[in-house]
Amino acid sequence: MTSMVSKFFARRFLQSSAGLVFGKEDPYHEEIPQDELGRKKKGSKRKRQVPPGLSQNDAKVLTEVRRRAYRLDQSLGFWCCGIGIGWNAIIIFIPGIGAAIAACLSYNVVQAANKIDGGLPNWLYTEMMANVSFDFGISLVPLLGSIASVLYKANSRNLLLLEKYLKERGQSNIANGNFAH
Repeated sequence: MTSMVSKFFARRFLQSSAGLVFGKEDPYHEEIPQDELGRKKKGSKRKRQVPPGLSQNDAKVLTEVRRRAYRLDQSLGFWCCGIGIGWNAIIIFIPGIGAAIAACLSYNVVQAANKIDGGLPNWLYTEMMANVSFDFGISLVPLLGSIASVLYKANSRNLLLLEKYLKERGQSNIANGNFAH
């Protein structure tokens, strides 16, 4: 049974971290569309825009979650082996309590996301908490677990989940005429 559980989490970690770590989906920046490039070269990036069709509160919450996740996962301004380093990378290495502090900070990101209009749906809240729990679990393993936790970037994953959900909600609002901007 333990073997099956470990295989499940290892598969999940390896599949989903490949896109996040190796640049397939950047949760903080987007490529500037061809028609908006102007003098900038092709492939230039900008901060991700708030998806259209969201309420003012949802846009505010998404911006706040993006800011918190960035601080925890990539804000320190240096890259190690192509991977951005944030405050979680420092906190996680505090002996004894680092994993617990990092988990509490990640939980705060989920709670901030839960402030969207109507709150998070149960399935999304559960998936976000699973990311936080998995990150906490692997960070309990001395040294290698801490490194794996830095690579896993639970906050960035949760940001991508929230943004995808809000993007779909915004498109639905526009299609139903529920949005006046």
